[in-house]
Amino acid sequence: MKRLTLNRRDILGSFGAAAMLLTAPQALGQASAEGSATPALNVGVLYCGDRADFGFNQAHAEAARALAGLPGLRLEEREHAVGALAATAEELVGPQACRVVIVTAAGDALPGLLAQADAHRDTVFLFSGAPLDPDRLPVNTGFFEGYLDEAQHISGIVAGYASRARTIGLVASHPAPEVLRCVNAFALGVRRADPATALRVAFVGETATPQQIAGAARALAEGGADVLAAQLDGARPVCEVAEAHGVLCCGLHTNLSAFAPQGFLTGAEWAWERAYAETVSLIAAGKPWKHLRQGGFDQGFVRNTAYGPAVAVEARAHADAARMQLANGNAAVFRGPILDNTGRIVVAKGKSLRGGDAELGRMVWLAEGVTEVGR
Repeated sequence: MKRLTLNRRDILGSFGAAAMLLTAPQALGQASAEGSATPALNVGVLYCGDRADFGFNQAHAEAARALAGLPGLRLEEREHAVGALAATAEELVGPQACRVVIVTAAGDALPGLLAQADAHRDTVFLFSGAPLDPDRLPVNTGFFEGYLDEAQHISGIVAGYASRARTIGLVASHPAPEVLRCVNAFALGVRRADPATALRVAFVGETATPQQIAGAARALAEGGADVLAAQLDGARPVCEVAEAHGVLCCGLHTNLSAFAPQGFLTGAEWAWERAYAETVSLIAAGKPWKHLRQGGFDQGFVRNTAYGPAVAVEARAHADAARMQLANGNAAVFRGPILDNTGRIVVAKGKSLRGGDAELGRMVWLAEGVTEVGR
């Protein structure tokens, strides 16, 4: 998934500096006469692909289902074709009269969507991702950023305990910083469980088909990996290949345990339900709402899938303790000293990179014990 980024040039080009410094808009929904915060508005969710993709978009669709249960709220969902995102957003704002539009991934369409937000000040646009300039957000725009690397780190711990061959395979999209962050978090978890276990990563590209993803997973399994994992939009083929080859697997984005009932370990999931419901309820009630919400386990924005039958007691205990430390802020995934796979120190001893640290957004390295294959 492309990282959603916003820089000052994008903002100024779409809005002008003055537009971003206006006071917050008035209530988009009406509270009841008794002052309750019951939503009374139309909410649109614009998916960047199939909402039932067993991946990134489905995680957002599950949160939308929770929204649908709020009293007085009408939900409009749309799946957009490539290049049609802005037009679909305009339909939600215009004919469907949505006063909140949630976009799962704007990508290159972000500047155009910001222009739409400027033209429709009575509509709030909420995006999944992190802007580079959070202090200058447009008044009717908000962003959600979840730290999935924390959940991948826990999956890595579980995978490290489970691998008997001491070789784990991971299928990833492309070596962009947001992908490397999760791959390395997984790798660091593996090494916390067993420093002798190696992680082999196959990059298949952003536009890889399910067949290509499955092919990369098969090659890793046939090459000796007895645990498979993933960091791409749709990990279902990886779990299906693992089950067919009799090896273990970790899921991603949403609960994939049904596709590997015997070999499923755990998975790194998004948990957008709380962020969606809280933000929309505040908007509907005309109350102040946070324009930038960031977090991992601490904010309940990510979670791990329930353990499968192959997860041993020791692995559960270690993973649970590590998750609690991350949630309490007593630990960091990227805590030095950390070496890359060439032996170079990339995080110094005594240094920790947490959450929204800018260095994590510039990651270009693979951690110690990680080998790239297939390219």
